[in-house]
Amino acid sequence: MNDIRTGFRSPAEPIAPIPVSRRWSIWLLAATMLLAVGLKSHPFYLGVPWPWLALATLLPGMVLAHRDPDGRWWQTSVMLCYLIILLFFTRIDGDTGDAHVIELIVKLGLGALLVPALAARYWMGEALDYQWVSGRWSLRMWVWLAGGFLLAYVIMGLYFNSWTPTLHHSWPLPPLDHVDRTDEMWRLFWGCNFVGFWDELCFVNFVFVLLARRLGFREALLIQAVFFTSFLHEMAFVGWGPVVIFCFALIQGFTYHRTRSLLYVILLHLLVDTILFYWIANRWYPGWGWHPG
Repeated sequence: MNDIRTGFRSPAEPIAPIPVSRRWSIWLLAATMLLAVGLKSHPFYLGVPWPWLALATLLPGMVLAHRDPDGRWWQTSVMLCYLIILLFFTRIDGDTGDAHVIELIVKLGLGALLVPALAARYWMGEALDYQWVSGRWSLRMWVWLAGGFLLAYVIMGLYFNSWTPTLHHSWPLPPLDHVDRTDEMWRLFWGCNFVGFWDELCFVNFVFVLLARRLGFREALLIQAVFFTSFLHEMAFVGWGPVVIFCFALIQGFTYHRTRSLLYVILLHLLVDTILFYWIANRWYPGWGWHPG
């Protein structure tokens, strides 16, 4: 039975056969996201023009989507295509300067959240979820918040210290001998939280929700993880980042599917971002010799 508020199918409900062309179209769009956004900073890695190859996946993907018998699938594909193009023309990195912050607020905040929300509501006629809370949080949910926090501390510690020791360079900060680092550190802290909040609204509440309505849970979960990972790899998470982020994205999508609580997955993400900020600071300034002024 469909959840009227979210449009998700009950796990016990059989999913109607999905046209093969629809599956081809969405995986071609996922490949486009990977090539155009995930590899944007490495346009000629191994001598291959990856962003140009994105056109070879985008065009047939959109053609197949247009031929789908469900007109809403074409609209969904157009919105995903819009997101990919917007992110391709957005500078995505860890810079916290004023100009970059304004660019991210306009393009990611208004362009990638407000525009799709309005399009889903008034063009598609299917509003996005914004299911902030769904009932009381169980003891298991509270335990998972604490467990996720500890797990993030361990995994981020391994990631920053062992797997990719130069990772902290993705977030430029003043040198150790800089007298006052307070402003830069606060900018980094709020920047990490802004991106974490945005990630869930965009990739879970937008990409995952729309895909789950016409693909079912499992395939939608995998594809939103590709979008999620491509964006964060371009932003900062290099080295072992794609593996770490892909697993995290799967967990977040699954958590939202089970809890139907956007507030819960955002809170979980912000706890992880607190750990992220902690490790960035400790890698730049061993012992974290900084205190907010």
